[in-house]
Amino acid sequence: MKRILAGVACCFILGHLAQAQSVYSFQGLGSLNHQGMPNNVAYGEAGIGSPTLWHINTQNPANLIYNTFSTFQVGLEIDRRNFTGEGVSGSDTEGGLRFLGYAFPIMPGKWSSSFGILPYSSVNYNTFSEGDVEGTNGTVQQISDNRGEGGLTNFYWSNGFRIKNKLLVGVRANYTFGSIKKTSTISLGGTDVPVSTATYEEMESYSDINFLFGLGYRHKLSDETFFNFGATFSPKSPLNGSSELSLIRLSSGGSELERIEVGTENIKFDLPQTVGFGFSYQKLNNFTLGFDVEANSWGSAGSPSDLYNNSLKIAVGGEYTPDYDNVTSYWKRVKYAAGFNYHKLPYIVNNQALTDFGINFGASLPVSGFSSLDVAVKVGQLGESTNGLIKETYFKVVIGATINDRWFIKRKYD
Repeated sequence: MKRILAGVACCFILGHLAQAQSVYSFQGLGSLNHQGMPNNVAYGEAGIGSPTLWHINTQNPANLIYNTFSTFQVGLEIDRRNFTGEGVSGSDTEGGLRFLGYAFPIMPGKWSSSFGILPYSSVNYNTFSEGDVEGTNGTVQQISDNRGEGGLTNFYWSNGFRIKNKLLVGVRANYTFGSIKKTSTISLGGTDVPVSTATYEEMESYSDINFLFGLGYRHKLSDETFFNFGATFSPKSPLNGSSELSLIRLSSGGSELERIEVGTENIKFDLPQTVGFGFSYQKLNNFTLGFDVEANSWGSAGSPSDLYNNSLKIAVGGEYTPDYDNVTSYWKRVKYAAGFNYHKLPYIVNNQALTDFGINFGASLPVSGFSSLDVAVKVGQLGESTNGLIKETYFKVVIGATINDRWFIKRKYD
């Protein structure tokens, strides 16, 4: 098992940055990633107020208390995007490991813990433009090529505690780390002007610790039905790092002629204060209906030169298992899920706020014991094709595996 976990971790580190290009990932720290597991993707990305026995809840650490098994989850995501705008069109497809987590009870029913890796943000863009240099009467042309790659990752450690029979609390510590590389290459040339090419390269590296606190409450309506409430809070916290700047002079063939190291400086990016609430109505092993809302104070975050909106995310989801105990029909034991989400993003482009809307659906297919194969699909749209913006329509497929077992239990009989 240790070799399997080590191998998965290595593949994750190598593959999780493989995300389809998004022209909007040049903003801030890049495209912000959902912090849930594959089953949450199928469920509309809700999870703050929706506890589960069979999967890891990475969105509200208080709900870890329901993980009475040792649970290991891993997931692969494939992302396909199409771009359309005024005179702009294109597409891109990427994929890689994106979800990795392990949860286990320390004191069953009273204290459970979890650790894992989740991408926090992704940067992957390549924009290109060309035109005449102003004031040259068309005799000098400029070609600009802008690229970005990288992103940030959360290595998290969560703990959930039962304070009273119905009241739960939890805390998640995140070590956020990673680097973002941005390059801008400009070429000037014309009829009587030799081609001159230079690249401005910036490498930002970040690493710091931040926290998320969670609260959970379950009210019993009957022997099998419950009303669940969850809340999360993450204070505004600094994300410290460094920035290395370089100027590179290139030949007409693109080879490097000269590199000038401008220098290194310390930088800081303020992560926003986050408040989230979630509710769900649940019948054990039959169905769950959930609703989440999360607000982020990006208006006071970022760096001094940044301008952001406060962001808001609404997620609605439902899941249904026709007959959990049926021994004759496999498909009646399958958990089907669907939902949707609306996200007002913090980034402002052309004085306009960006919105992202997605429709999600999927299923958890039971395998040996209490384990499952989790499949989810998300179809969505980011931005619009008018007002100088670019519309991105995307199609994501998530394939995950969940292993539930009773590990670390001392045998009483041989």
